[in-house]
Amino acid sequence: MDLPGSWDYETVQDAVDVLQDLVLWEMSTQRWEHVAAILGRIDAALGARDADELRQAVAELEISGPVRILRIGGKTVTGVPQPVLDLRNTLVHKLTPERRNAPEDDRGRQQPR
Repeated sequence: MDLPGSWDYETVQDAVDVLQDLVLWEMSTQRWEHVAAILGRIDAALGARDADELRQAVAELEISGPVRILRIGGKTVTGVPQPVLDLRNTLVHKLTPERRNAPEDDRGRQQPR
């Protein structure tokens, strides 16, 4: 996937970082449904080559992670559901080659090959 000239490599890096963290999250089913919707927005933004929507969706995903405090008798938390994990893996695959193609200054350091 070639990125448009206006694509923000920092946003791509942020997306990959939060997608890598996502596999460690434990949340309620409702929160996972919200995360799944955001992942769908990221996928659609990549397909439409919409850098602004990608930025917004990544920012929302970053703040949608698990909360530290759970209410007594609150909802059960689970790890990442398989459909969310599958979409997450697809997005990492789509984004990772782009990160490798970024200029070194935009990535901070050269990726091993």
